[in-house]
Amino acid sequence: MRIVTTSWDDGHRSDMKIAKLLCERAIAGTFYIPGNEVTRSSLLGAELRGLVSKGLEIGAHTVSHQNMLRLDPDELTREVVNSKDILEQAIGSRVSMFCYPMGRYNRKVIRELQRAGYDGARTTRMFCTNLKFPPFEMPTTLQAYSHTAGEYLRNVVRSPNMHRFFTYVTERHRCRNWVKLGQRLFDRILDEGGMWHLYGHSWEIDSRGLWDDLREMLDYVHGREGIMYLTNGELMRLLQSGYETHARRLVEPV
Repeated sequence: MRIVTTSWDDGHRSDMKIAKLLCERAIAGTFYIPGNEVTRSSLLGAELRGLVSKGLEIGAHTVSHQNMLRLDPDELTREVVNSKDILEQAIGSRVSMFCYPMGRYNRKVIRELQRAGYDGARTTRMFCTNLKFPPFEMPTTLQAYSHTAGEYLRNVVRSPNMHRFFTYVTERHRCRNWVKLGQRLFDRILDEGGMWHLYGHSWEIDSRGLWDDLREMLDYVHGREGIMYLTNGELMRLLQSGYETHARRLVEPV
C-alpha cells in the first residue's frame, strides 16, 4: 500500500493558495484550523465549506493555539471540545481529526481527545514512512521547510523510534534541500510501500518565498499510478478498518 497525504496548520489565508495547488494536482490535504481563526474571520465559514466541497478536510487545532501541556483540566477540555464544535458549525459536517499545537501532547491530552469524539491526531514528528502508528500519534514524513541538520536530529530524538532514526541517517545527508529530501523519501515509499506525509504552514511558505519549491514537490508526487491520495482522516479510517479486521481475526474462532 502506497499513500500520499498532506496537512497544513494554523488557518492562515494563504491556505487558500495551498488548496488551489493541491486541487490542481488531485492531491488530498487536511487543513488544521484554530477555532479563533474562524471567529476572527481569518478563514470564513464559506471558504472552509468550499474546501470541503473540493474533497479537502478541515481538522481542529484547539481554539487559541496554545501549548496544551500548560492548560489546566478545564481549559484543556474547552480547547478540545469547543474547537471541534466551532468548526463543525462552520462547515456543517463532522470534524474527526486534530493537530497538536507545536506538537506538544501527553496521555492526558489524548484521553481528552478521545472523550471529545476525535478519530485521531497528528503530531510534528518527521521522517516516518511506515503505516504503523497509534491513531492519536500520527507522524509526518517531512515539513515543507528546510531545517538544519541539528533541528532534524532533535525532532527525531525527541521521541526515539528506530525506523525514523534510520530514515534520517540514510537520507538526510544526501540532500541539499527539503525538496530533494522529500523526493528521496517519496521514492522510498514507491519501492517499499508506506506513507508519504508532507506538512507545513502556508504563512511560512509565503513569508520565506517557498511557493516554487512547493510546486516542484507537489509536481513530483502527483498523478502516480498505484498511489492513494488521501486526507489525514481518510488515511486514519483506512488504517482503523484494517486494525479492526485484524482484531476480529484474533478473537474469532477458526
